[in-house]
Amino acid sequence: MSEEFLFYVQVVFWAMLILTLHCYLLFPVTLPFVSEIFKRRKKNVVENADLPTVSILISAYNEESVIERKIQNILEIDYPKEKLEVLIGDDGSADRTAEIIARYADQGITLVKAPKNAGKAAMLNRLNSIAKNEILVLCDANTMFFPNVIRKLVQPFQDAKVGCACGHLILSDKSGSVLGRGESSYWDLESEIKKFEGILDRLIGGNGALYAIRHELYTELPVKKSVMDDFFIATKVLQQGYFCTFVSSAIGTEQTSKESSGEFRRKVRIGRANFNFLLSYLPLLNPFRPLTAYLFFSHKILRWFSPHILILLYVANALLLTSGLFYQVTFGVMTLVLLVSALKIVPAGYYFLSMNFAILKGFFLAFTREKSGGWAREARGDDEA
Repeated sequence: MSEEFLFYVQVVFWAMLILTLHCYLLFPVTLPFVSEIFKRRKKNVVENADLPTVSILISAYNEESVIERKIQNILEIDYPKEKLEVLIGDDGSADRTAEIIARYADQGITLVKAPKNAGKAAMLNRLNSIAKNEILVLCDANTMFFPNVIRKLVQPFQDAKVGCACGHLILSDKSGSVLGRGESSYWDLESEIKKFEGILDRLIGGNGALYAIRHELYTELPVKKSVMDDFFIATKVLQQGYFCTFVSSAIGTEQTSKESSGEFRRKVRIGRANFNFLLSYLPLLNPFRPLTAYLFFSHKILRWFSPHILILLYVANALLLTSGLFYQVTFGVMTLVLLVSALKIVPAGYYFLSMNFAILKGFFLAFTREKSGGWAREARGDDEA
């Protein structure tokens, strides 16, 4: 190989290494300091302020194992009933989901039934068109709330510039699967990142299990391709010039997927959905909004392209094996980590490897034709037999 070729390979190696270290080490380690330096001066919360009217939107499909528990959970929420609207959309379930929801019509629970399964995005659009109240709270059927969650979640909206508020989801794992344990640990780190982004009021993406937006800021979700509703809606709030924040005291709980294969498929769908609408998210890289651009690039863009970066890093390192001891050592370390992860010797390593493979698969699927609508529900740890 010519010296010129090896020079360019070295450039690729060092660029990919720096991007990897920034994504997984420098960004999360330095974020607390960045949030302290650039934190937004927030409006003081008035505890006894007049509470806004709230519409809770839930899109459900084949949720008979959890939907009654979810309704009971909502009925126990500490919020004035006259200011609370609950809309649960049954998206053509093949089980008893709609029947169970209908039983609670006299307790303020409104069933919105779709004639056929059209997908979560289509149902959320429909629920939004029906909702009457100022604040929309979007959540999943299997997410259980603490009683004060709505009161906590609406507090940031006392600031007129806040358009979205995301609650704190606590994941637990009953499945015992390697990916389930890995997802729970990963989510703990993700919640820490969200907390510091929330201090900056520039949360990059909500959490579909528990988030709220101003009704007038809801952006119609696309239905031709799969989309992550929480990320799409929160991103559009930022693009409209409003702030997104994180409320650590607004707590919801949820179980991880029941099986490793289910968690993997879910990550593939998430990856595909993110790449489906990547171009619509790129305005967040606007250099005139440098803090938002930095957070989006570091937290999302690098994460989404991690498999591509890591493959380039590994291939470049292999081509540099004759260029010195340093490259031989780094190649040996990367190969060892790859083997240890693939053989599940270190669960966290296996989770990291599997999730990056899922992202890569989602990337390629984004270039293929997709059947619009529909759900692909995965079994979860809280499903009953």
